[in-house]
Amino acid sequence: MSIVTVLGLTEDALVGTTSSSEYSSEGGTPTFDRIPFRVKAGRRPNLNTFVIALRQGDDRRAHYGRIIAGSELNLRARPGGMQKDDAYGMQRTDIRSSELSPDLVRVMEIELLGEICVKDENSLEIAEPSQLPHTGQPVYELPATIIPKLLNIPEKDDDANDKPTSTSGLYLGKIESGGYSVPFFLPNTAIARHVAVLGKTGVGKSYAVGVLMEELYEKRIPILSFDVLGDNEQTAKDLKGVHIQAGTDQFRVPYSIIGIEEFLPFIPGLTERHREVIGEAYMKVFYEAWEQLDGGRVPDLQWEALYEEMREVGPNITDQATVNRAITRVQSVARRTALLTAGEVEWAKYLTEMPFVNIYVGALGQEQRNLVVGATARILQRLRRRNHIPPFVLVIDEAHLFLPGGIDPPPSTRVLREMIRTARHDSVGVVLLSQSPSSMDRQILLTCNTRMLFALDPEDLRVVAGQIGDLPEETIKRIPRMPRGTAVFTSGMDIMRHAVIVKIRERTFTTHVAETPDLREAVEKWRKDHQTHQNSNK
Repeated sequence: MSIVTVLGLTEDALVGTTSSSEYSSEGGTPTFDRIPFRVKAGRRPNLNTFVIALRQGDDRRAHYGRIIAGSELNLRARPGGMQKDDAYGMQRTDIRSSELSPDLVRVMEIELLGEICVKDENSLEIAEPSQLPHTGQPVYELPATIIPKLLNIPEKDDDANDKPTSTSGLYLGKIESGGYSVPFFLPNTAIARHVAVLGKTGVGKSYAVGVLMEELYEKRIPILSFDVLGDNEQTAKDLKGVHIQAGTDQFRVPYSIIGIEEFLPFIPGLTERHREVIGEAYMKVFYEAWEQLDGGRVPDLQWEALYEEMREVGPNITDQATVNRAITRVQSVARRTALLTAGEVEWAKYLTEMPFVNIYVGALGQEQRNLVVGATARILQRLRRRNHIPPFVLVIDEAHLFLPGGIDPPPSTRVLREMIRTARHDSVGVVLLSQSPSSMDRQILLTCNTRMLFALDPEDLRVVAGQIGDLPEETIKRIPRMPRGTAVFTSGMDIMRHAVIVKIRERTFTTHVAETPDLREAVEKWRKDHQTHQNSNK
């Protein structure tokens, strides 16, 4: 059975014929990367449409790809001739009288992605390009239903549902091709390999992550979010979760289980001897705390337990005066800090009870945020490895603030770098949002296997351009001009075969509160509300 029959292609799907020319203005010649074709008169295939080009003498195999460029050559519209007509007062009315004109030709280029083969009577096999395309062969628009197979992504389970669903994928939007669309499902496995959501401000990053959160919620995957701007407070309510504020009684970090590397940065001004004394004493408290936790008890090690250990081990390391100063520094932090606690905390249990935990860190200074995020991530990592909490997804907004590049990274970078590198084995997924990938740690960006790219500034685009899979240069250049709510998805070959452009779907049961304001309307509303408030106080 021929590939045309298997795919159900008709004359209506025919858009042109593969061509060859020594001139680049006419599309050039077919290669293992590109296929030029002359567009059939009357047909107007869209940019990024998926197509196939048949082969001569082999009706069971065809090349497939997507349209990435095009041009129209019209001999009657040459600038020199048009200038002469204007100079002599002549009006040429037949410059583009008909698409059948012998002086008019439209040529488009196909980015060659692979080959489709008929394996048996009804099934298709996708393979890498292995043969040179033939000229003079028909080019057809592919039906939208075949696109998931080309991308190696899940297809929807049931046509009866109002909203497309898939047990093995997250419904994030639609892929448009040839005037039709098909649901885009990001494979579930992509989350455990981590996702970077990148784009300049106001292009739809937060909205898209809200869509992702809806999908995770429906699949009963717990979510923990570090929220800088407070955008997820309403989402926490919509997802029947909890919104808590770091640095208050709602959220503090239990000092005894975070580990020495994360504990010491909370204490400023330490000498090397201070660190040695605190470090040796702390590790005894740390091991005892985790022994209690692994035994099913709540760790009950107050600050005094650490001071006692320091008094015991200190004299073996340094003089008594240095030991006393080290104790004083820890005591000072214990009295004044709003970030650490020796008591029991509720938030560590929330992941076992709540579908969504949003930790607001916006009220803290950036140094404090880095300490909190690094320490919390370390605790979560250890709790997960000991199976105290279920698998979950960690979402970090404004990730460039916590994962900056440079030679002296903050505690959050060190912890998250390790977490992202090993979290797949712990069944933890990480989602990073950033409007400034050029400011982020490059190693972490490289480790995120899946990228959701919205419109980016050219400088930021250059940082990620080498990590966008098989997107051609022509498409990459269009990324800064992509409309709001449209993203390029790219991932490893084992997750998604090709990069693809996706229009993000609308949220269905969460509210987006981070819309870009119209400042004129905002000012008018403030004046009106302010006047009403003043009148009510008279």
